[in-house]
Amino acid sequence: MPHHLQKKLSVPIEREYEAWIIQGIENYLNSLGVRYEVWAVSPQDETVWPSDQSLFVHSKLIGLQMKQAKMASGPVSTDRLKWSLHQPAGQFELIQLHSEIFYCLPTFINRDLRHSALDHCLFWRPRADRDYNVWFDNAAAKTPYKSEKNAMRWGAFYESIISCDSGIYVENESQAMERVENIRRDFYDFVYLREKNASAESHLYLFSIGLQS
Repeated sequence: MPHHLQKKLSVPIEREYEAWIIQGIENYLNSLGVRYEVWAVSPQDETVWPSDQSLFVHSKLIGLQMKQAKMASGPVSTDRLKWSLHQPAGQFELIQLHSEIFYCLPTFINRDLRHSALDHCLFWRPRADRDYNVWFDNAAAKTPYKSEKNAMRWGAFYESIISCDSGIYVENESQAMERVENIRRDFYDFVYLREKNASAESHLYLFSIGLQS
């Protein structure tokens, strides 16, 4: 049985993976002396900008959506490692719309690897299709590590940020936070106008019915 897929005590939950991976990112950037900021996304913002953590580094804003690693039933092997993307409903489609948000997919179950979590993680963006279960090494299923060119380990992902291939440009931390807040504000303004217009159309329809009666 592969060591990294051996369950120890229990399978880590999503917030544990999140803490381990973010700590790894901070340790890495601190070791380089790179200026950065990382902060949790509020539940209110996450409904329209579905990211668990925001990362500002090299004048780029990156969103990281963490997912729990799970093992399918049967023998323990790499081709049975998967991540479910269907909860909450609509999150997957929103991530497709925001090119700066990446799924953060841990590739281990064993808690012994928690101090090296960043080395055992994929940074991945979905294709245009809707496949709510992704697999690590399964020839019969969607396999981001084997078949997706945009699934990266941390080193390659960090290099893509430096090369301006990942993330969106912002000048400072304040602009990064404003960007997320503006997305939420624009979304709620859109919903408000849509509901207002629908209400106006409904009242107009009822008024016209009244004139005809």
